[in-house]
Amino acid sequence: MPPPQTTGIYPSDSIVEVAQSLPLDPLGQGSADILAGDVEYRLHLILQEAKKFMVNGKRSTLLPEDIEYAMDALNVEPVLIPPKPLPLPAFQSLSIPSGSSSSSSSNQQQQQIYHLPDDEIDFSTYLKKPLPNGVLNSSGVKWKSHWLAVEGIQPAIKENPTPIQRAGPSRSQPASTSLKPQARNVLPQELQLYFTRLTTALVPLSNTNTNTNENEYERHRLAALTSLKNDIAINGILVYLVKWLSESIQKCLMASTITISQLIDSTQAVIENEGIFLEPYIHILLPPLMSIILTVPLGPHPPSSSSSNQPSPYDLRLHASQVLGKIAEKYGKSYPGLIPRLVSTLNKALNSPPFPSPLGASNPPSGRYEGALLALSSLGQQAVKTTVWGKAGENIIRIDDLAGRLYSDSSKKKNPLIRALIKCLSVIITPKPADTPTPQVNLDEIADAFGPNLANNLNKKLWTASEILRLRREELENESSQNNGDTNGNSVNGQVKQDDMEIDQPTT
Repeated sequence: MPPPQTTGIYPSDSIVEVAQSLPLDPLGQGSADILAGDVEYRLHLILQEAKKFMVNGKRSTLLPEDIEYAMDALNVEPVLIPPKPLPLPAFQSLSIPSGSSSSSSSNQQQQQIYHLPDDEIDFSTYLKKPLPNGVLNSSGVKWKSHWLAVEGIQPAIKENPTPIQRAGPSRSQPASTSLKPQARNVLPQELQLYFTRLTTALVPLSNTNTNTNENEYERHRLAALTSLKNDIAINGILVYLVKWLSESIQKCLMASTITISQLIDSTQAVIENEGIFLEPYIHILLPPLMSIILTVPLGPHPPSSSSSNQPSPYDLRLHASQVLGKIAEKYGKSYPGLIPRLVSTLNKALNSPPFPSPLGASNPPSGRYEGALLALSSLGQQAVKTTVWGKAGENIIRIDDLAGRLYSDSSKKKNPLIRALIKCLSVIITPKPADTPTPQVNLDEIADAFGPNLANNLNKKLWTASEILRLRREELENESSQNNGDTNGNSVNGQVKQDDMEIDQPTT
């Protein structure tokens, strides 16, 4: 005999799904329909009881609290306990005397206002309270104090993560060479394959040990750079390529210097392509280039054993500065505010005070100042005169003093900061003619005018030394002649005024 068919709104499929999710025997035929009817009856019972609480509260909307009270009244264990309403605040009255004084009755009138009293917390009493039971009885929770940061720098102690741990595993690899699903729906299959092959070849894997594979990878990279520099088909994937370059540079600032150099080469190839419209994406390429120029530290730390065959951080900053100079030269006329904003950013970095090394070195890092000088040298003569040279070369003295503090080791012959400074000065001096003999320069005069560190590095660059001395003398002479001219002009004007006063005097 088939089981009786029950009608209701609660589906029996829910009963079957719940039974299958529990470790129970399979339900018999018709059991799900009978249980569904019982569940529906109990739901009606709870809702009917909750409606009584709603009516008793003089409300027309059923609240979760009514369901909770109904389940408590029916002695039903609640499955999900809704949050109880917050207790009403205890307002306190405060009497304020009335401001009117016209009559004696008005003087006795007082205005009542209500406010919430603020509880004063005594820290000494609060700290003496015992810890909660969950924390107090837990054996895994320990309390220990240590310095998270001192003057903005995280100290190198075992409780704090190392710079490599802070960088994360994703900083050593470029961005993914596969397109996102949104781009796959827009680009045709040919352009998707072109993007994947191009980005894979631009930053090849260097985990091979054979020279044959390395030469093969380098050949593919040069072919990809040529395609990036000359192909007009880049327009179809330009926005995705620019975003890939930006994300890859930001992730690889602490990766191998070869990887960073390959990404700079790719950025340079995109800029040199005359068949693409790159202006809307310049704002995406500038931040990663400025990061390479000003980021400290740059490259892997500690350096790998094969770092002697890799470009140094100075070379990377020089390469990125040259690419930045090409952007300024190509788009500076179209966007008049581009070069001034770059100069302002680099000048702030150049004038910022030194900060302790994040790697725990004895001397503060100088890469930021080297990158700022190299980038300013690529932005033109006016940028160097305004920021690096100053008035009669007075800014060079501060940079020389900074180089002495950052490179305190006297045995170090090559000072990268002075090297970058000399490259900056070569922009504002006159190039040496081929038939002009090398002049004789007194290096003591250079040391007195600009600093001893610059003088020591100019012993083999006497033409640069003579030119900066000539520029300084000319500016000082022009300044003195201008001051004398102003003084003479004031005296002549005073004499003219005196003669006019004598002429205007009445004769007797």
